[in-house]
Amino acid sequence: MLFRTLLTIFLVTTTLFSKEIGIYEQQEVAIDLDLKFTNEYNQTKTLREYMNDKPTILTINYYNCPTLCSPLLYEVADVVQRVGLEPGKDFNVLTLSIEKNDTFKHAKTTKDKIFKTIKTPFKVNAWNFLSTTSQEDIDTITDSVGFKYERRVKDGVVDYLHPAAIIVLTPTGKVSRYLNGIKYLPFDLKLAILEATDEKTRPTIANTLLYCFAYDAESKTYIFKAEKIVGGIIFFMVLSFFIYLIKTGRRKDIAELQKKKEDEKKNDNDTKK
Repeated sequence: MLFRTLLTIFLVTTTLFSKEIGIYEQQEVAIDLDLKFTNEYNQTKTLREYMNDKPTILTINYYNCPTLCSPLLYEVADVVQRVGLEPGKDFNVLTLSIEKNDTFKHAKTTKDKIFKTIKTPFKVNAWNFLSTTSQEDIDTITDSVGFKYERRVKDGVVDYLHPAAIIVLTPTGKVSRYLNGIKYLPFDLKLAILEATDEKTRPTIANTLLYCFAYDAESKTYIFKAEKIVGGIIFFMVLSFFIYLIKTGRRKDIAELQKKKEDEKKNDNDTKK
C-alpha cells in the first residue's frame, strides 16, 4: 500500500515538472508495423511479424528503470495469467524500450526476471522484449500511441520520466484501448483484448459480455450497463406478450369458427326435422 502511494506521488510529481508527460489517448491511430526492432534473442523483425495478426498488449518501458517499469511488468505478467485467454493464440505482448542504448542482453535479463513469476503455460515467443538504436523509430511508436515522456541525464546517469499504462492494439496495429496505471483487472483486460479483435474471432460469450458491459473513458474501466439488461428484459416481455395475444387470438377465432359450424349443423338438422 505504501509502495503504491509512493508511486502515485511520483506520477503526480513528474506531471508537475513537465505538462507534456502522460498518456494522450489516440484510439484508431495505427502504428507503423513495418518498423524493425531487435528482440531479447538478438533477432530483428518487423512489428508485424511480432504481432502475427493478433491483438497485442503493448507496454513502453526501459530495462534499467528504477521505479514504474518493474511493478508494471510484474503486474502484466500476473494479469495475463488470469484473463482466461491463451497467450500466443488469442493475444501477444510486446514490451518496447525507449532507451536506445538498451540491448538484447538487457531485454533478456528483464524477460528472465519477469517470466520467473509466471506460473501458467506461456509461450516464450508470445511476449517479446524489444530494443533499437534508432531514436526516430522509438519516437514514431511513442508519438503514434500518445506516450509522452522526458529523458534526463544527471551525473552521467540516464533516467526517464514517463507515464504508466498498457496499450491494446488490434491485429492491424490500431490503438484499441488504454489501461492506465500499474494495476489492471483481468476482466478489463480480457474485454479490451476481445474488443481489439474487431469481432473477427469473438466467441459467443464475448458478444454477451460486451453487450452487458461498456468501456468508460473517464474511469478507464468497464462498467455494467444495467439499462441494456432492463431494456432487453422489457423487449422480451413485450415480444412474449405479443406472441401470447396472437396465439390466444387464433385460438379464439378457431373456437368461434367451430362453434359457428356446430350452430349451422344444428340449424340444418332442425330444418330437416
